[in-house]
Amino acid sequence: MYFNSTKLMLANTMMIGVIMTICSNNWMSMWMGLEISLISFIPLMQNNLNSSSESMIKYFIMQSVSSTMFLFSVTIMLIGVNMMEEFMLSLSMLIKLGSTPFHNWIIMTIENLSMMTMLNMLTILKIPPLMIMYQIESDWILIPIMLGMIISPIQCLNQSSIRKTLGFSSIFNISLTLLIIDKMLTMLMFMLIYSLNMILLTMVFNSLKIKYFNQIMLNESSNWNKINVWINLLSMGGFPPLMGFMNKILVLQNLLMNSQLTIMFIMLLSSMLVLMFYTRMAFSVIMMNSLFKKWMTINNSKYLYFQMTLNFTMTGMIMVISMIN
Repeated sequence: MYFNSTKLMLANTMMIGVIMTICSNNWMSMWMGLEISLISFIPLMQNNLNSSSESMIKYFIMQSVSSTMFLFSVTIMLIGVNMMEEFMLSLSMLIKLGSTPFHNWIIMTIENLSMMTMLNMLTILKIPPLMIMYQIESDWILIPIMLGMIISPIQCLNQSSIRKTLGFSSIFNISLTLLIIDKMLTMLMFMLIYSLNMILLTMVFNSLKIKYFNQIMLNESSNWNKINVWINLLSMGGFPPLMGFMNKILVLQNLLMNSQLTIMFIMLLSSMLVLMFYTRMAFSVIMMNSLFKKWMTINNSKYLYFQMTLNFTMTGMIMVISMIN
């Protein structure tokens, strides 16, 4: 394997920026951490495709706009001028997160990225804005949350691109994360489960070099690879009793405690749409095979057993932790 020391240095610097934002106790240090992670991540977006430069520019522009809004909000907060600084802070973080209605840029950006770069963008780089949102008390974010829960599942239904599907799924999960933004431990647990699901699914897609779902159906890979995709698609959709189902339980538990029944109803309906899409795609993967017999004997694979064990055992562990909490 080719070792790229530059990418390793940039990845370490990006993680320093993320940790700096999370651990900071003042706004300016948080802003510096965001900028360090931004500058370090942009070179990592470069690949052999010419269109990656376009994605880099789009990402830089949107992140620069949100960082400027964040810095302006912090400045007027420090000088004591009341100019809706909390609203502007929340707005800048929603742009960074790619939450609805500011989600189009993230869908256009990830289409030209490699799988691993997309994984970093949809998981690790979401944590610093979420930690900043945790420190901002803003009730108006319920509007973009409900928009995200309604729009992203509908737009996800007609997608054939894996990257766009994972992008819309990320937007939906960001809306769910913002519903539990007032509970730090629950929020971090939610992001851990989502990140694990994304890692497992992305690893399979990356190893098979698949960009569209119809390629999975026609792919002549071994059956255990298709089982891996099947399990992780169901888990991403929140199919019980897999690991992704616990995310829905964590959010429902928080909504019931706060008596937010209307939002809970919207969340249940939108979750059914997401589950319907992922279930349809998962069973298409496992059933459609033109050259081999359906439901062939699965090859003995330690990787398959690891995925199945992780999906099922993590569910029980998280249930115990949530009961203790």
